[in-house]
Amino acid sequence: MIFIKVLVLYLITIAAMRLMGKSTIVQMTPYDLVAIIIVGTIASEPLISTEFWPTITALVILVGLHVLFSFLTLCQWGNKFFLGEPTLLIKNGEILEDNLEKSKISLIQLTSILRANGYPKISDVDYAMLEPIGEVSVIPKVENTPVTVQHLNLKIDDEGLPISVIVDGKIQKRNLHLLGKNRDWLLDRLASEGIQPKDIIFAYMTEKKKNLVISKREKA
Repeated sequence: MIFIKVLVLYLITIAAMRLMGKSTIVQMTPYDLVAIIIVGTIASEPLISTEFWPTITALVILVGLHVLFSFLTLCQWGNKFFLGEPTLLIKNGEILEDNLEKSKISLIQLTSILRANGYPKISDVDYAMLEPIGEVSVIPKVENTPVTVQHLNLKIDDEGLPISVIVDGKIQKRNLHLLGKNRDWLLDRLASEGIQPKDIIFAYMTEKKKNLVISKREKA
């Protein structure tokens, strides 16, 4: 009985997290963090007591509220209330000490974040901003902006997004369909090179150029 209870709660909790959206895990906004903590607390309750259905009801209510709050953040006042606003930490290469103190970020933390972004000197940074999701965005000064292909006036062919067509020897039919190809075409292409799908650990095709790149298994 305990195994079934744990399994059901495990699956329901995963479903709840999926319904709450991918941003709940990736961005971890304040209301996301609170929701995750409460979900974990509620889901573990039946493992200690015998109350099962009240727990399921509580999870449904919590997920419903989280989805509602997510929609509210789409409007300006809801976004400001639930997420807050960005905070400038550096402006024109100068540290804003008051904002650092309000954000509870030490100078050591800030310089560590700048170094991690490739800017060891504060004078190289034009703006540094603490985002509502807790990350620090760093905008360098114009003279410290990384050189791009556009700056050098170079023309590079865009091959498009690389899409996997074989993963661990398994043909990805859905991805082939997205590329306008099918399984028979891929098998013919592999046969012309004397290769079978089982000999391939990974293969992908570029979306625009349709270039097929194959990584064989070591044994193959």
